[in-house]
Amino acid sequence: MMTSALWLRVGLLLCALFLLLGLVAGAAIAQRGYDAPVEVYVARGSLGGVGGTSRLFFVDSVTGEVLTVDVHGQRYTVVGEYVLYQDPDTGALLRAWPDGRTEPHPFIQPAPETERIDWVVSPDRAWIAWTLTNQAEGGQLATVTTLARADGTEPRIILTDGPDAFWRVLPLALTDERVFFFDRQPQGVAGFFFYPQYASLYRLDAGTGATQPELLPFEPNCFCGAGLSADGQFFYRLERVDEAGGYDARVWDLAAGVDIFASSISPPYRLAGAVLVAPDGRRAVYSLANNLTIDSADSGRERFMLALIDAEQRVQRPLLSSPSLVPLLPLAWTEDGQGVLLYNPRQDGTWKLILETGEVRQVAGATWVGLIW
Repeated sequence: MMTSALWLRVGLLLCALFLLLGLVAGAAIAQRGYDAPVEVYVARGSLGGVGGTSRLFFVDSVTGEVLTVDVHGQRYTVVGEYVLYQDPDTGALLRAWPDGRTEPHPFIQPAPETERIDWVVSPDRAWIAWTLTNQAEGGQLATVTTLARADGTEPRIILTDGPDAFWRVLPLALTDERVFFFDRQPQGVAGFFFYPQYASLYRLDAGTGATQPELLPFEPNCFCGAGLSADGQFFYRLERVDEAGGYDARVWDLAAGVDIFASSISPPYRLAGAVLVAPDGRRAVYSLANNLTIDSADSGRERFMLALIDAEQRVQRPLLSSPSLVPLLPLAWTEDGQGVLLYNPRQDGTWKLILETGEVRQVAGATWVGLIW
């Protein structure tokens, strides 16, 4: 993760690039063979491409040189040395490289009967697990989960779920040791919620060759938010207090088999999610909202809050001095652990939240995707 100084430099760089209408010099990135980390951003709106396309920015972290690639896609993820994304019209998966190449993804593609593809990548970006939710006989669903290295080697099916009339598997996390965490939830219900919500969470230790998943503690739980530490040891689960709102937090140390409880912040919020757990598993940041409906984006009624769950102190606390009028959701922890990068799902940009002060400032005009080494 980048330092504050580097974020400032990149933010200024991108702003300058946008003022220059996207005129960039990127040939050196292809010539250098990724000797230095390449930072990846995406812009979907006025800063992006034309004709419904998005613009990917590959930024050389040493020279500051940038290569842009216009693509028609969504759901951008760094996998190994490339960016994985999906064509929203055809459902096909593609990948973009830091030298400007784009191509159909060679080993993850929908079948004719596929209703949905979902994927999750290990923190070291070396492994990927993906689910194909397919239409089976009689209109039922069957979900097949496959695990492989980022380059497509060592592929194997690790889980087959169904056929079932309603339920599908949705990936939540994958550790470097190939422990796969997933949810079983009704097909199509996720599209009605602003935040990712989970119904019944499991883990499967694919690294040891296990074939039978096991329920996580207290599962199934409410259809609420959840998150995991990068190593899969700490499991954070939001639990709704009542219909008026408010979310308690339960944090499990899965290795020790113990949990702690942290009460909801006040005043309560009716919706919550986007739980981002710190690398050491001791803290998590998540987003809350009030007055959020299907048509509320321009209503002026929406209010958003960011909250911290401190597992060691067993407390929650709000991070903003007053509610925000726009959604800013946790995206990544900063390298020093003192801040969190944020994004707005409705517009381009990357923001940084300082945990100690609650200060929020924009650091880039495009949205952070990840780092390619």
